[in-house]
Amino acid sequence: MTAPERELRGPLYDVIDVGLILLDGERRVVGWNVWMENASGTADADARGRRIEEIFPGAPPRLRSAIAHALELGASSLITHSLHPAAFPLRTRAGQPLIHDISVRAVGRRPTLQCLLQVVDVTVMAGRERVLRERQNARYDAVVGSAPDAILTLDADGKIQSANPAAAREFGYSPEGLIGQSMGLLLQDTAEWDKAFGRILGGKNLSRPIELTAQRKNGSSSYLEASASSWQSEGRIFVTAILRDVNERRMAVEALRRLNQTLERRVAQSTADRTRMWTLSTDVMMVAGLDGTISSINPAWTQLLGWKEAELLGANVLDFVVPNERARLQSELHALSRGTAPKLVELGMRTASGESRRIEWSAVAADDLLQAVGRDVTAEREAEEALRKAEDALRHSQKMEAIGQLTGGIAHDFNNMLTAIIGSMEVLKRRIRAGRYDDVQSFMDGAIGAANRAASLTHRLLAFARRQPLDPKAVDVNQLIRGMEELLRRTLGEAIRLSVHLDPEGWTALTDAHQLENAILNLAINARDAMPKGGTLSIVTTREILTDNKRFGQEEIEAGDYVVVCVGDTGTGMSDETLKKVFEPFFTTKPIGQGTGLGLSMIYGFAKQSRGHVRIESAEGRGTTFRLYLPLYQGGVEARTVGPAREVAIGAGETVLVIEDDSAVRLIISDVLRELGYACIEASDGQAALPMLTSNTPLDLLITDVGLPGLNGRQIAEIARRHRPDLKILFVTGYAEHATGHAPFLEPGMEMVTKPFALDGLALKIREMIRR
Repeated sequence: MTAPERELRGPLYDVIDVGLILLDGERRVVGWNVWMENASGTADADARGRRIEEIFPGAPPRLRSAIAHALELGASSLITHSLHPAAFPLRTRAGQPLIHDISVRAVGRRPTLQCLLQVVDVTVMAGRERVLRERQNARYDAVVGSAPDAILTLDADGKIQSANPAAAREFGYSPEGLIGQSMGLLLQDTAEWDKAFGRILGGKNLSRPIELTAQRKNGSSSYLEASASSWQSEGRIFVTAILRDVNERRMAVEALRRLNQTLERRVAQSTADRTRMWTLSTDVMMVAGLDGTISSINPAWTQLLGWKEAELLGANVLDFVVPNERARLQSELHALSRGTAPKLVELGMRTASGESRRIEWSAVAADDLLQAVGRDVTAEREAEEALRKAEDALRHSQKMEAIGQLTGGIAHDFNNMLTAIIGSMEVLKRRIRAGRYDDVQSFMDGAIGAANRAASLTHRLLAFARRQPLDPKAVDVNQLIRGMEELLRRTLGEAIRLSVHLDPEGWTALTDAHQLENAILNLAINARDAMPKGGTLSIVTTREILTDNKRFGQEEIEAGDYVVVCVGDTGTGMSDETLKKVFEPFFTTKPIGQGTGLGLSMIYGFAKQSRGHVRIESAEGRGTTFRLYLPLYQGGVEARTVGPAREVAIGAGETVLVIEDDSAVRLIISDVLRELGYACIEASDGQAALPMLTSNTPLDLLITDVGLPGLNGRQIAEIARRHRPDLKILFVTGYAEHATGHAPFLEPGMEMVTKPFALDGLALKIREMIRR
């Protein structure tokens, strides 16, 4: 067995989800993994010693040449399904044709050079591409098929690959008859086209349309204005050209140029042409002074815009332009009077019926006269607008698809948690009914655990949506990270070294300390998972002042003074494709069951809600660094202390008013208060609580939901403080949008807890506020 064979037959040889074929120098099979056996129906023993063309007689010649190049030159190749849709007759496990790509590369060293074929299943991807391509082609065909201009698509060799009906009409050939032909069949002289075609293939767009003379099938000539651009599909370059019939415009411009030569030549030679052209042309034409005063017009003005000759002669053309574009025309007239080169100008022209039409003007100035020809492009602009609306509709559809993906992921996770909660409660009912209490604790723990996981998921979703309740305060970032070091070391394990470099200045950030701890811990866990064989996790703090907005990829960081927390690893890194999706909800690269896909979404939402930013630097095989930008706080910072162990939060008969519109939540809070020795008064909304707040009844604490019907919690607090200035107020919320109407939301003597909350935590918070 050769060295490449020994390396190939490693522990992943038969479990990898890719077909592996190893050929020796004689192009015979010496390696054939289980994936290939399943997909081809040919066992390893039957494949060994045979050539690929013997096993698969229909293999494309391109594959044989790729194998030869690998063995002879050491070259690598890729055989794609788009060009070779059935290179091998493989089948999926369901018995359907297996669409695949084949990579071919040399392995080993001479003289024992061998060839490795990797067969990758792209059936699902190809199906998606086919559906998307069919939709795009349908839209493209609808637009191109109805276009009045000839549209041709050519490959890099200059051969026509597609032609619309207008092209067939223009050149006199059937669409099928144009396929495979070169432009030499259609043009009298290809020099101008060949020059432009070469520039386009070289990546340079045409700065302006070019004029070509076409040779129709019946031998007649036609003048065309051509614009073209290149595009790529599946590694191939194509050029799409739009050819516009400019025979009438060319005739008109040429006639006007001749009219402008001399009065004698104009009278002698152009009278007949002018009469015929001006009478029959569908383009509007005019001769005017450089100040815009009209001296001559053709009948198309009446046919297209409805104005009579008597209304136009002697009038200024500015009067017939829509008001908001008159200044633009005035500027163009001044430019023409200074001798600038003629150019196309599109204007909205008023009609006699009070409507407007879009006219594309081509004008020249000579002998103190302005000659202009206008082409009606209203239909084209309406078609462009229709296409824009169709694209907007498509983007809306894609947005709704993304929303569907998000809600589907939420429903999936919540259904799992609800199943655990409901199932545990059902079992508890049966155990209690049967008088069996020996194992009820485990089911109660299971239900509470599932409920806590659901609460965690809602917090992550609120963080992603930037709606989580935050408690921004001055935080010593260095002190916070030092306090987390032991937790981080336990989380990372012995195989990963933790390196912490904190800025000695000890910068203070304005942020939520708890959420910042969660963000750093999340990043550390992700880094640990990206370093399965060990490595180094580094945490660095610094200060960064941005004088201008800076863009890193798709993320723009606003100018400002920031404390930057850098969390970097030496792990596997991320590809560019993964980086584009890394903050999408429910996107994860972890195996099923090992991640919700909300961790980085939560960090992104937390950063944005804190008026900060997140920047990622990553490359495959080179690790990943997250830079968390948090606003710098200029004032002092309160020390974070750990108080003594908490005893049971028992009350001493203090009176607490509870305002909560949800009866179940109100019942739980009230029962806990009474059980702990507090006197409790209940109200279902703010209106019901007003008589109590405005009375002389002693109150030690007000507990109110923020999002109440009618008067919200913040409005009730303001009313209560007018009558009871020293009343302590505890807000209860599960959605931060209710807490963003006032800045700052919490005044002295006010606190906030987030739903869902632990009852012990609520009791401790109540006792702390009353005794403060």
